[in-house]
Amino acid sequence: MTMTRLLVVNGCSFARGAELAEPERESWPAVLAGELGIDVANLACDGGSNRRAVRTTVQHLDAIRAAHQVEYDQILFLGMWTALSRNEYYDSGIEDGPVRPDLGVRPALPEELHWQRVADWKAAEGDKPSRAYLRHLFNATGETVNFFVDWLLLEHHLAGRGVPSRFAFAWEILPDPIPAEAVPLMRALRADLVFGQLPPRPRDTFREMVFGRVPFGNWDHPLREGHQHFADAMLSWLSADERLCFPLSERIRR
Repeated sequence: MTMTRLLVVNGCSFARGAELAEPERESWPAVLAGELGIDVANLACDGGSNRRAVRTTVQHLDAIRAAHQVEYDQILFLGMWTALSRNEYYDSGIEDGPVRPDLGVRPALPEELHWQRVADWKAAEGDKPSRAYLRHLFNATGETVNFFVDWLLLEHHLAGRGVPSRFAFAWEILPDPIPAEAVPLMRALRADLVFGQLPPRPRDTFREMVFGRVPFGNWDHPLREGHQHFADAMLSWLSADERLCFPLSERIRR
C-alpha cells in the first residue's frame, strides 16, 4: 500500500476557509492534513463553482505534484461540491477581482483571474452574465445531469493517473428528489468514495453538520470550531479506510 504524502483539496469558500482569521491554519483541509501528517495543497476558491473545481484540478494537478515532489499515487484528492447554480466563463480582457469581502480570495493559479465566476451572489450584485445565465440557461435538471457527468469524468481522470479520490458536500446542493434523467449517472458513481451516502444526508454535509452548534461568520461560513469538527469527522472516515495509508500523527496512533 502506497503512503499518502499530499492532500489536494478543491471546492468553494467552505473548503477555502472564508471568514477564518488564519485559513491556512484553521480551515478543515489544513487541520485534516496536519492530523494525517501530510502536506496540503488547497485549490478552493471563494464563490467558485463545481465546474471550476474540476477544471483547476485537471489543469494544475501535474504542476502541484511536481512542486511537492510526490508521485500521483502518493496524492489523495478530496473534492467538496458546492451549489449547482454556479458556473464560469473565460474572458482574457477582464480580471475577476473581489466583489464582496467574503468572496475575494482566489488561489494564485496561472490565468485564474480571467475566469469569471457566474453565480446567484453575483447576480444579486448586478452582474449581467450571471443574471442572464440564471434567467435563460440554468435548469436544475440539466445542471444535476451536468454535475454528475463532470464528477464521473474527474473521478475516472484521477483513477487513470493512480490518484485516489474522495468527495464530500459543502451543504445540501442536490434537488430532492433527484431528477430521473440524472439517476443513472448518480448510480454510476462510486458511493464508497463519498463521505456519508449519495445523495448525502443533511448530517453528512459540512454546513448542516455544524449549523446551530458552532459560531458562523457574517457571510454564513462556519468558523474555527466548525472547521475543526468537520476535519475530525473526515479524519475518522479516512483513517478507517483500509485502502489508504497515512503517516498519522501521534494523537491518532494513540
